Amino acid sequence: MTEEYNRLLVRSASNAYFSQILSVISLPDLDAGLRDAVNLVYEDFLQYAESASDVKKERKKQKVAVALEKFTDEAVWEEVQQRQSGQGKPNKSIKQVEIETLLSSPVEVGEDFPDGDFHARSRSLDNLQPAFASCIERIVLVHRLREVIAQVGFTRFEAEMPDIDGELDISVRRAALDIETTWVPAIENKGEGVFIAFRKEAIEDWLKREAVKKRGRELSRGFDIWCARKGIDQEKEKVKFPGLPYIMLHSLSHLLIVAVSLECGYAASSIRERIYAGESGYGILLYTGSTGSEGTLGGLVEVGKRIEHHLEVALEQGRLCSNDPVCAQHRPDNEQEERFLHGSACHGCLLIAETSCERRNEFLDRALVVSTVEGLGAEFFPE
Repeated sequence: MTEEYNRLLVRSASNAYFSQILSVISLPDLDAGLRDAVNLVYEDFLQYAESASDVKKERKKQKVAVALEKFTDEAVWEEVQQRQSGQGKPNKSIKQVEIETLLSSPVEVGEDFPDGDFHARSRSLDNLQPAFASCIERIVLVHRLREVIAQVGFTRFEAEMPDIDGELDISVRRAALDIETTWVPAIENKGEGVFIAFRKEAIEDWLKREAVKKRGRELSRGFDIWCARKGIDQEKEKVKFPGLPYIMLHSLSHLLIVAVSLECGYAASSIRERIYAGESGYGILLYTGSTGSEGTLGGLVEVGKRIEHHLEVALEQGRLCSNDPVCAQHRPDNEQEERFLHGSACHGCLLIAETSCERRNEFLDRALVVSTVEGLGAEFFPE
């Protein structure tokens, strides 16, 4: 039995209660049609198939051809394999499912009707400037989205958030909402947004640069010091450094929120972010949501139609901070300043309303986005 020590906590202190919430965006099930189609012909024709060529042969039969006409042999064969092996699809994180859906359709995802939960349409990239075309893979205008936010518990002293994949850390000790929790409070917000996907090759090439690696070591050391100060055992509690792609995209997202809010009609505090930085891809989703109809006025969709202009404004704002050179010269591993989760970031440039940020204004560094007065050479967007 491990020893536990009491800690003094003032009842009215600001760290007496931190709600722990989980946020999920409702997405259409793109595989439902495939599963239903295979159900119609699996028992009689496909259960003994050994390859995609066998599926192709079975298509010569009218019943199979009609059932599978909307799907490729490879997609059908993948579904058949999963059934033959008795295994379902591998579990995916919340954000992995979201970005795969946003990247899945070349033109449109979901259906456009008034009470719909999700409808998105890809924007043409023909007019993108060469500087952006080399790193942006896709821009998706999200006309309708539905976000469900549930409170699953609360903590004291320290706020615990979902990890960068949107999953709750099961090693975190949190207080339950009730002695026997059979339900949790939740709300749904309906809104709109714009999604920007970045090319994996561009980010991988950026990570290979020596200046980027050097900056990454500084940020990682700052994270290690922060964990040590908090008494966090990284191996035992499975706490991981989020990685440079996440910090870069997170910092760019904050710059974009400020730039976009000047024209979209929403206040900066009304725009929220979701950062995707994993095996399935890299991207930023800026969206707004409210319990009424105010979140679907169309401002962010219109912004997405000329997002390259807002990117230019955001990058220009990020190059110089009103607190430079002090802000640009900050080192995350500086133990005197005690800002271990920040690089070049402060209230004058990157810090925004915490209602907008998914990481409580942590893991930010504009030096990874643009060149600052310090000239570190670690920027993703060159001048």
